[in-house]
Amino acid sequence: MTAPVPMLHDAAFMPFRLDAVGRRMLFVRLDRAQRARAAFLDERVLSEKPDGAWVPLDALPPLTGAPPECHFLFHIGHCGSTLLSRLLAEHPQTQVLREPLTLRVLAEQQRDAGLPEGRFSREAWQALLHDTVGRLARPLAPDQRCIIKATSSCNGLVSPLLATFPGARAIFMDMPLRPYLATLLKSPDSVRDAITTAPARLAWLRERVGEDATLHLHRLTLPQQCAMVWLAEHARRKALQAGPEGDRLLHVDFERLLETPEPTLQAIAGHLGWGAAWVSAAKTSSAWARYSKAPQHGYSVDDRRHDLERSFGLHQEAIVDAEAFVTTLQQRYPSLA
Repeated sequence: MTAPVPMLHDAAFMPFRLDAVGRRMLFVRLDRAQRARAAFLDERVLSEKPDGAWVPLDALPPLTGAPPECHFLFHIGHCGSTLLSRLLAEHPQTQVLREPLTLRVLAEQQRDAGLPEGRFSREAWQALLHDTVGRLARPLAPDQRCIIKATSSCNGLVSPLLATFPGARAIFMDMPLRPYLATLLKSPDSVRDAITTAPARLAWLRERVGEDATLHLHRLTLPQQCAMVWLAEHARRKALQAGPEGDRLLHVDFERLLETPEPTLQAIAGHLGWGAAWVSAAKTSSAWARYSKAPQHGYSVDDRRHDLERSFGLHQEAIVDAEAFVTTLQQRYPSLA
């Protein structure tokens, strides 16, 4: 089914899924409430019969005109980014999109773009990034701006997106290694989610440090793989902050946000050009006491602290070993510290 032309100019229709093999884009109508509720903008948000259509990429007109106001939230995964996204949504007339599937596919295609085995030339990939994110960021009235929370596998898009959207700012969220490991190890699903991206993170590290027998995936325990994922994203964030767009990237430590919310929220407000009213609204948000991916369930800061203490008690040996693994690499390669 070919999409009617008006659909392509209607902000209610979101570029929902990119089929890189078939070279087409699925546009789906999602209203403000559906977007606001969704913890993940993937198949889970679709109704049984979604309103939309596939469009061949070569039939998509280039996106012209000034882009909408748009900012980005990047993160390492399992680090409180969904909570922060719900706090950001307390800002009036702000649309927050969480982990759109199209952005994930663009990140997957980024590495090979321009290479003989790539599905897109570098120029075509860059144009697709511009047009797709520009269409994603179109807010639905009465919203006036958009914040896109990327999937943790999309952190390679920080520089291209900031270069593509000069008015955008980005937040990079993480947490110290020990609570990160305790968070993952209390759930086999979380470990599996983190290490699914381990090959790409390992490749990123090896590009920076060269051959190292320590950095062979099959030689690492699962906790060490989780620690390696953390190390790669820690080093990536530090490199981004030292780069040409570093002043447009704000580091947010989840532990610090929980321990001292007000100064962290004030830093975010200053970074995004927001006023004190948002800080007040975020501080009193009900999101602090809910499980952010499923807000119908209660989950307080004290609940999380209890869970992490229990996880560390159960997995102390593995956590200490993974910490030592990271320390050894950082001593060997100061650029990773």
